Amino acid sequence: MNQVEPTPQVAGWLRMRASQWLTTAQKDFNAALFARDGSEASFDRYADARSELDSAEAWALRVSEFLAHVR
Repeated sequence: MNQVEPTPQVAGWLRMRASQWLTTAQKDFNAALFARDGSEASFDRYADARSELDSAEAWALRVSEFLAHVR
């Protein structure tokens, strides 16, 4: 993000993408959490969803920190 010009349009786009990714990751995590049946496949889906949610949360935090420094 250090190479991005912090225009209002870029800020809006970053917020929107972070929100979309976070929402999708949360839905996928919840689906994987409640679909666990003790199988290896369900555990793998859960682990993948947890990892994706962690990444989405980290990205959303980076976006918020970037936008806070821009203002």
